[in-house]
Amino acid sequence: MRPLPPGSTLGIVGGGQLGRMLAQRARTYGYRVVVLTGGERQTPAGVLADREVHGRFDDPDAIAEFIGDVDVVTWEFENVDVAVGRAAEAAGIPVRPSSDVVFLAQDRVREKEALTTAGVPVAGWRSATSRAELEQAVSELGLPVIVKTARFGYDGKGQVRIDELEQIAEAWQTVGSSLVVVEEVVAFEREISVVVSRGVNGQLVDHGVMENTHVNHILDTTVVPAGVPPAIAADAGRLARQIAEGLDVVGVMCVEMFVTAGGLFVNEIAPRPHNSGHCTIEAASSSQFDQQLRAVCGLPLGDGTCRPAAMAQLLGDLWADGALDWPAALANPMISLHLYGKSEARPGRKMGHLTCVADDPGQALEQVLDARAALIGR
Repeated sequence: MRPLPPGSTLGIVGGGQLGRMLAQRARTYGYRVVVLTGGERQTPAGVLADREVHGRFDDPDAIAEFIGDVDVVTWEFENVDVAVGRAAEAAGIPVRPSSDVVFLAQDRVREKEALTTAGVPVAGWRSATSRAELEQAVSELGLPVIVKTARFGYDGKGQVRIDELEQIAEAWQTVGSSLVVVEEVVAFEREISVVVSRGVNGQLVDHGVMENTHVNHILDTTVVPAGVPPAIAADAGRLARQIAEGLDVVGVMCVEMFVTAGGLFVNEIAPRPHNSGHCTIEAASSSQFDQQLRAVCGLPLGDGTCRPAAMAQLLGDLWADGALDWPAALANPMISLHLYGKSEARPGRKMGHLTCVADDPGQALEQVLDARAALIGR
């Protein structure tokens, strides 16, 4: 298919902050943007779009309205009904990544099966549909394990750790799912990710290896490049490209991995831009959002090489004691601020992020953490 030139219309499934940052880049490139929100109004992405369609992701009327006004469809988040993608594909509208990729990635069992079949290193795992099957999985894998819902779990939601056999019954009740993945607990040294982009012609570009830290299962900070040996970095990039090619991804994919004494284990994949790639906005000539736009519109990919940089997440908890001191945070001219346009700050809710580009990643991290602390006068 020939590239879609500026002036064409990009359809984004999902109205959150990832769609917002994609819409910002699409506007810069001269594309129209239509967002299907799933039912919400005045969403972070929708307020920047040419048009916001408010229907549910499985509403035939909303889907018809959405795909009737777009030239290509992409995804802001994978945990949505893929009916909209299937309908677009049936109508001859390109969907990138395809509905098949999103269908696979939104279910941990399907994802694990695909990665295992592809020979990608993952922690030992089993699926379970009952307490008895969970007990069998624990017997085969040994303790400790992590039990995760197959669908709709993110930022630590829908998962529980089992350290003792006596916890199995409570864990099954807590997760409350008809299908779960049971995973071995991996003793890891670092958590890393690679955001890789793949064009319609198979061109592959990544942003290097990101090193991530989590607090309460939510991404807190990212630095690039990660402090890993060159051989580990090369292996991580190879695995990310292998997965993107194997799944025939057109667009952006994040591959999260654990660095262990025995090598790399792939934890999860996300067929979209990722929080750990936010620093690419300042650090790379072509950010993950530039690459997503270029890939889905059939344009050549840009240079994703990152300068040393760091990102710190801004969660709703920061607003608990009132207004934040933005001048103090931005007193350092190397700090960049991104707010997501969300009206209500709630604990654990991603409200924005800060980034810093510096001479080395450690320096960037120190500065971005200082800026975040200055927001609340610490």
